[in-house]
Amino acid sequence: MATSMALGQVVHSLPQATTARLPPSRLCNARVYSQRQLISLRDFTPQKTCRCNRLRSVIQAAMHGDDWSTAPESYLTLGLGHCFEKTEEGKLKDKFVIEPITANSLECMAAGGKTCFKHVTSLTFEQAMSKDRSILPETFSEGIFCEDFEFRCGASARTWQRTHAQDNLLDIVPLGQNKSNFNYNLDEKRVLNFENVVDDSDNVKQDMSIDVYGRKQEGDDEPEKGEADSSDAKVTEEEAEDDMDALLSV
Repeated sequence: MATSMALGQVVHSLPQATTARLPPSRLCNARVYSQRQLISLRDFTPQKTCRCNRLRSVIQAAMHGDDWSTAPESYLTLGLGHCFEKTEEGKLKDKFVIEPITANSLECMAAGGKTCFKHVTSLTFEQAMSKDRSILPETFSEGIFCEDFEFRCGASARTWQRTHAQDNLLDIVPLGQNKSNFNYNLDEKRVLNFENVVDDSDNVKQDMSIDVYGRKQEGDDEPEKGEADSSDAKVTEEEAEDDMDALLSV
């Protein structure tokens, strides 16, 4: 209800189009056009920029509250992922990465899903952001912090604030503990520096046996002349034999 009221205030605060002499069918389009003018990139003035910033703040407050930052004491899980890095010779080299794990990912791992994480530990958001290796278990000593570590920690910590995670998932790895009893599997390897280069050879050609477009292979349009003549001769011979059998039976 609060979100709807706040968004309603945002809509009413937007500049309204002049509706005089407009038919009812065009009133809605006029209002939408006036709202788009507010965020148009053309002729952007400092006044419009300030107004857009206020509008953005109101929308964020309506959707997330006045303060939607992650609390320092928020629960968070970190995992030691066994990844690989491709060398210039084309060989794979082991690479262990420390990265945050979201609530739904850890729930899948607890249910027996395959994972490349060898160890999982739980700590607070503040401890994770400090990147203090002395806080982490010794099993994490060989790992390096993943790219965008701070941003991903904030995003993962917010998944643990949901009601389902708070009520059902916090006991998978209790705060301050380390667990390794997951379905650790490297059948599908994570290559960190993998580049997918697409070329014409990747195009999928449909086999004629499953063709759904009614296409024909080359040479299927008309039978060859020799094949047609032999087919006609065979039919003539069969007819002559039938006539002979009919005469003999009389």
